Amino acid sequence: MRKLFFIIGSVFLLSSCVSSKVYKELQSKYVDLDEQNIALRKDNDELSGNLKSAENQVLKLKNTVDLLKKDTTELGKKYRALNKNYRELNKSYEFALENNNNMLATNQQENQKLLMKLQKLQMEVQTKEDSLISEQNRLEYLGKELQKRESRVYELEQLIAKKDSAVENLRQRMADALLNFEGKGLSIERRNGKVYISLENSLLFPSGSWDVNAKGASAIKEVAKVLAENKDLNVVVEGHTDSDAFNGRTAVKDNWDLSVMRATSIVKIITDNKGVDPAKITAAGKSEFVPLVPNDDSESKAKNRRTEIIITPDVSELMKLLNEEADSINN
Repeated sequence: MRKLFFIIGSVFLLSSCVSSKVYKELQSKYVDLDEQNIALRKDNDELSGNLKSAENQVLKLKNTVDLLKKDTTELGKKYRALNKNYRELNKSYEFALENNNNMLATNQQENQKLLMKLQKLQMEVQTKEDSLISEQNRLEYLGKELQKRESRVYELEQLIAKKDSAVENLRQRMADALLNFEGKGLSIERRNGKVYISLENSLLFPSGSWDVNAKGASAIKEVAKVLAENKDLNVVVEGHTDSDAFNGRTAVKDNWDLSVMRATSIVKIITDNKGVDPAKITAAGKSEFVPLVPNDDSESKAKNRRTEIIITPDVSELMKLLNEEADSINN
């Protein structure tokens, strides 16, 4: 602006000193300058507006920068916090990884031990299964053997019952045959599967003799009749004395001889019955060594002076079965 006033003043000053031509030229320049001034003002106004707009924009940008700085600060804080967390998490991860590796190594060792233990248990189980199968087979075998033995036991029981029945029947038949002699120095009993006929010497023999009297011979003949009807009976005739010494003047010297002679006398009467097999009869002397009671007095000695006829049913079938069972057990 100062420059423009200076030019205008210079024009007025020169107009008074220059020619009209010069004046016109100057005036024409003035007009140009004025137009330029107007244009410059317009530009200045536009620039001022632009400047103000730019300043507003700068202000906005400054505010934005401030916000960005603030956000950057916050983000920095968050970043640093996140970075710290990251480092801590990384340490935790590395620790966990190391711990996991250690655990894996330990677990591998433990798994190996467990595997070995499992294999050992499997072997033990297999051994026990084999043993169980073997035991089961053995039990099955024993079960079959038990069934066989039960069958044999049943058969034995049947045979024993049959034998017992036969013995009881024999005892009853002997009792019936000797009914007139019972209580008169003669007794009959069933013992150990046998029939025992016990005859006191007073019924059979005079004192110190082995010759059977008539009454005794009658009783023996009744026994022989029953024996003749039962061919499968085995008979043992035992002579017994008391403890008094026998001093014989013949071939019979002592109680041994006397007991044998008395048993032999009974056997001869029994075998006189043609239906009795002599091979089934045995004579035996026991002397004074199997007393019924102590030889303390005359009454006791009288009980011990006796002859026993021991009758045994044929048990060969029973003994055969028992021997078979014994062989089966031993094998």
